Amino acid sequence: MDDAMKRFGRAELEPYFRLEREAHMNMIRNWMGNNTEPAFYDLADENGMMILNDFWQSTQDFQIEPEDPQLFLANAADTIARYRNHPSIVVWFGRNEGVPYPALNEGLDALVQRLDGTRWYTGSSNVVNLQGSGPYNYRPPEGYFTDLASGFSVETGTPSLATREAIEASVPAADRWPLGDTMAYHDWHFSGNGDTRTFMDTLSAMFGPATSLADFERKAQMMNLETHKAMMEGFVGHLWTKNSGRLFWMTHPSWPSNAWQLYSSDMDTHAAYYGARAGAEPVHIQLNLPDNRLMVINTTRGDIPALTARVRVTDLAGRTLLQQEMPLNAPANTATPAGTVDLAPLMTNGAMVLVALDLVDTKGALLSCNFYWRGRDTAAYRDLNTMPAAAISLTAKAGAPQGSDRPLILSLATTGKTPALAIKLTVLDKAGARVLPVFYEDNYISLMPGEARTLTVRVPPSAKPASIAIRGWNVPESATALAP
Repeated sequence: MDDAMKRFGRAELEPYFRLEREAHMNMIRNWMGNNTEPAFYDLADENGMMILNDFWQSTQDFQIEPEDPQLFLANAADTIARYRNHPSIVVWFGRNEGVPYPALNEGLDALVQRLDGTRWYTGSSNVVNLQGSGPYNYRPPEGYFTDLASGFSVETGTPSLATREAIEASVPAADRWPLGDTMAYHDWHFSGNGDTRTFMDTLSAMFGPATSLADFERKAQMMNLETHKAMMEGFVGHLWTKNSGRLFWMTHPSWPSNAWQLYSSDMDTHAAYYGARAGAEPVHIQLNLPDNRLMVINTTRGDIPALTARVRVTDLAGRTLLQQEMPLNAPANTATPAGTVDLAPLMTNGAMVLVALDLVDTKGALLSCNFYWRGRDTAAYRDLNTMPAAAISLTAKAGAPQGSDRPLILSLATTGKTPALAIKLTVLDKAGARVLPVFYEDNYISLMPGEARTLTVRVPPSAKPASIAIRGWNVPESATALAP
């Protein structure tokens, strides 16, 4: 859905499409046909995005039905004729959640056949050959692998709190903590489909009640990362058996929001974005829930032979509890099982463990890495509060311009014995304000003791980055100046 004031042209849309593409998303639903900009379809073509294009009716039995079917069908004919040559459009939906009344449904079907003839028309976005919509509130990650993992899901959502910086940019200080009505106005409320009560109750049970906005945001981002990764891993972990597709409700917010989004309306990216992107990477290593089956996902068109899956499990102090390697092949377009990682025996002395997964090829090149914190039960997560601060080194330097980007090269490493969880990187200018948009190779990164990562971060050539701020679950806030 585009900006309420219809101010979205190509320049405004292009960074959002890039964010979607770099998160490995490949399909966008144009909900109720709300985006009518030609640039929307141009950019979808250019970025390889498939479009599910709705016509202009919302939920059946909840909205007023069109009173002039002839006018509606005339508008539909114009739309089909105008946009039918865009290869990005793959499906025409008659309406959101329901079926148009017969004159419209049959008329739209006939128009698509006559004016297009190359694509499927279906009357409903969610009830004909598709999984029903929802849920939209917090659910434990396991559910996305079990009862919610079926068919082609067009709407699956969960609370998705923006970064502290994005909240501070849109919510007056007096309403930030305790969470006030302004936050409710921006989609953090306790009723309806967007009810955040289960999220808040789980946050308190897992991590303890929040004491400030900073504490709340820190805990919420841990949940954002875990839930959004599970939403995608629960789909690909059963690829072509229980699941054939999953769309997030939603990826794109049209105003400052704190629910159902992978990034903020100001283009900031919070943990939900990186959880979803990790789960959707074309070559991916993961642990399925609830049985901790190790899976290697290859959604590319080529077989990848002679791989090694590496598993390292530690306690919260970084002491290794299990280390193993499994050889495997990863056929194209397949979810390949690679055994089970039995965590239960490792939780006898401590209720929480950390799991690091690496997938490497014959040359030792890292194809995928993944990281989990897993507890014996919900209350076990409180043990994460006892972790000491992790020691982190960060160096950052600007690279030479590359096309329309200016790369920044970041080297990140743990220098002590404590693992570092959910390290957030933020590019700042000289005034300490966020540089936006920024395209991070990765973020909310977790590192085992002795582990290092080198990342490329790309900013617009007009940006003037001056420093990189970091913080994390157990990483104190600091900033590192950018070397020229």
